[in-house]
Amino acid sequence: MAAQIRHLKDLSTLVSLSKRRGFVFQSSEIYGGLGSCWDYGPLGSIMKMNVKRIWWNAMTRRSDIVGLDAAILMHPTVWKASGHIDGFSDPLVDCKDCKTRFRADNTES
Repeated sequence: MAAQIRHLKDLSTLVSLSKRRGFVFQSSEIYGGLGSCWDYGPLGSIMKMNVKRIWWNAMTRRSDIVGLDAAILMHPTVWKASGHIDGFSDPLVDCKDCKTRFRADNTES
């Protein structure tokens, strides 16, 4: 539990710094904001392009690999055929002390 609180504190510090430096802004912030939605500022846009370029080059450098820029929203048959539906697992664990449920991959072992 302490690690999650520390993580949230570190995340809020990072978000605050990123906003002050012009990397990100909460989407529609001047109208009250939209939770979990962020817009890239001038520096964030450049950083995002650089990260995408570096990642793309690293992933498609081999001759037997080609790039594909597909939509995230797809026909459900595509998700079924790719194994994403049958093979999806997001196990949860219950904390007996605080009576809270957490994703298993977000807990300390």
